[in-house]
Amino acid sequence: MKYLTEPEVYELLKSYEISTPRYLTFKRGEIPEWKIFPCVLKLVSSKIIHKSEAKGVAFVKDKNELLEKLKEFEGRFPDVDEFILEEKLRGIEAFIGVKRDPSFSHVIALGTGGVFVELFKDVTFIPVSSSREEIGKSIKRTKLYKLISGFRGYRGNLPKFISFIENLCKLLRDNREIYEMDLNPTFICEDSVIPADGRLFLKEVLHKREFKPLDKDIFRPKSIAVIGATPKHGKVGYAVMRNLETFEGEVFPVNPKYDTVLGRKCFKSVLEIRDRVDCAIISIPAAYVPEVVKQCGKKGIKLVVVISAGFSETGEEGRKLQEAISSIANEYGFRVLGPNTLGFIVPYLNLNASFSSFLPLEGYISFLSQSGALISAVIDASVEENIGFSEIISLGNQADIEISEAFELATRDDKTKVILSYIEGIELGEKLLDFLERKPAVFLKVGRGTGGKRAATSHTGSLAGDYNVFKDVVESKGGIVVDSIDEAFDCCQFLSAYGKVSGRRILIVTNAGGPGALASDYVNLFGLELSSIDPIMGKLNEFLPANWSKINPVDLIGDATSERYRRAF
Repeated sequence: MKYLTEPEVYELLKSYEISTPRYLTFKRGEIPEWKIFPCVLKLVSSKIIHKSEAKGVAFVKDKNELLEKLKEFEGRFPDVDEFILEEKLRGIEAFIGVKRDPSFSHVIALGTGGVFVELFKDVTFIPVSSSREEIGKSIKRTKLYKLISGFRGYRGNLPKFISFIENLCKLLRDNREIYEMDLNPTFICEDSVIPADGRLFLKEVLHKREFKPLDKDIFRPKSIAVIGATPKHGKVGYAVMRNLETFEGEVFPVNPKYDTVLGRKCFKSVLEIRDRVDCAIISIPAAYVPEVVKQCGKKGIKLVVVISAGFSETGEEGRKLQEAISSIANEYGFRVLGPNTLGFIVPYLNLNASFSSFLPLEGYISFLSQSGALISAVIDASVEENIGFSEIISLGNQADIEISEAFELATRDDKTKVILSYIEGIELGEKLLDFLERKPAVFLKVGRGTGGKRAATSHTGSLAGDYNVFKDVVESKGGIVVDSIDEAFDCCQFLSAYGKVSGRRILIVTNAGGPGALASDYVNLFGLELSSIDPIMGKLNEFLPANWSKINPVDLIGDATSERYRRAF
């Protein structure tokens, strides 16, 4: 990892039209020609990164004090050959930091600076693909916004601050080797936005898999081979065959041990099947999977679903088997779902290509999950809530098909109105952000705490990302991150019916004052607003009791009938 010194950081910033303080660098033994006081004297060293902790930063008020401090620094830091003088800045202190996130590449952290960073934890994360409007909305989520807008003598310049972040986004998009960056504190005034310090680390950019769009009908096969099919109860191969009994397409059992399985001719190998096969579902021991996957490639099958476990989630040997599957898929040009997957379900086709015991209701939600067990729980809960799905896809270990690719495909599905995703770790997060505007999207994200991250890693072999980064970045692009399955269902039902809501005005109609008052509190808490009912006050007075509320919330009084509600609406 390479470290850039403060002057080097300032030169980089200036090349992107980002303001820097007035500064002067000079060598050991030189007497600087400097006339701006008060000012700040600092070390310039690639070895002393935390200058303040090393007591290598000093505020000086005049020329004499500058010479004294410089002599002191030269004595205390004999290995330092360069120093920098900067003007002392004033204004609203903002925290600005950059991290290269494994999921989303660069994200910018910003919030209220100084001691308030730790006190308020007032930080929001912004992806570098953000538009000017999105940057403004993200800033408004912080307490910093109130100070910039004007509060008790504080006032900044919001357009200049947004432009500052815009230019920083461009810098980061052009310099992907930047690993971490601190511009802390940055001072915001009415006429300027200037960082008072700069620290930057460079690190090689690791290779990521290529995003590969999925064929539109890949999860809508007309023929399926079940490799590992068996007539034995309790086996996955048996459950898959049973679930496919409602499927209207062709089903081909494959197992060299049997001549027939559940009344169907059983083939010794997928290569013996003369008919076209669109999809293969594999449920055999992990060690034999690569060879069978290669046979699927030779057969020309376009989708291979590996239900078998025992891959990257189990350690090094399993990881090698998983890499072998990926390599074969690339060689033959087919796609792999899994391994360690539940499979996939398309209710309106009566297609249960999984070992889940139940076919859920038909609906408008595409459910994508990196946990098969959670799919089972969601299906059970959906029956009680009368919630249906356009499709359910279990991603498993994502040896090939990554959740961002499945998400993009769901945005092209005519029967899907909202996409619900359960995410443990995501590699192609940058691409995911590109698709969030296409359709309403709801996310359940695991890994909020350290324990959760460890559990996610051991469960799927994927690295769980930072929850706060995920939530801020996804919501900055219009996604919704929820905390529970119940909340996910509520959001999905609403979005399925109404789509995205662009306004902020709320009308509350109730027959009890208490619930109306609570609803009003939530309106205020979440930054919405109660709409005025003045234009219809006269019409409401015509049929409502004299003691109705006459404000929003519209209290129809406790004896309200359905007819009173109808007329009010």
